[in-house]
Amino acid sequence: MSQISPRPGRGRPRLLPGKIAANPRDQILAAAAELFVGRGYAGTTTREIAEGAGLRQASIYYHFGSKEEILAVLLERSVQDRVQQAGKIEAGMEAVPPDVGLYALAVSDMSALVAMPYNIGMLYRLPDVIASPVYDRYSHLRGDLVAGYGRAGLRAAGHRIASSASEPGLGDLLVQMAESVVSLRREDRIGSSTVSTIASACLRLCGVAEESIDGARESALEALSRR
Repeated sequence: MSQISPRPGRGRPRLLPGKIAANPRDQILAAAAELFVGRGYAGTTTREIAEGAGLRQASIYYHFGSKEEILAVLLERSVQDRVQQAGKIEAGMEAVPPDVGLYALAVSDMSALVAMPYNIGMLYRLPDVIASPVYDRYSHLRGDLVAGYGRAGLRAAGHRIASSASEPGLGDLLVQMAESVVSLRREDRIGSSTVSTIASACLRLCGVAEESIDGARESALEALSRR
């Protein structure tokens, strides 16, 4: 799974899979991510971003037109990799039972959120970010993620739930459950079983029988280990 992963050695974590954040543009994004999550978007200035990146303020505007543009890039990066991975997992769902597919989707997605530097998955939960005009440039990507969860959820759902739930509604509930890890991470409440517990809860929400959940977990984790 391609994730936003920490940069080895000293320096800021990288914000692009497979690329070291050594160029000024990525240094700006890394500094902005840390400040936006820590202080809030509205409470952060471009001067503070420049200082955090070790650059002059004028350098910000050479690479980005505004603070809003920086936010837009971070919002896109915070979910784009999740959408791509969800698509890959969904493409392989026909080869596994529906409950296994949903469990694998939830675990993979939450693992990506937990691995993101500075907990940038938190950005789209911040009120000042949601109120920003650039939020709409990102929201369609989250919509794709919701749709993927909705399809996976309906496949796994029992007849009673599948007949009464809509794909967008179920998908949004499942995404919110998965994204709860960013709030838990902010409160330093991520434990060794957190991801597994939430993924199991996703299956329960869809009406998967309790006695089937352990088997779905084992099969999903085995399938993910082979990716």
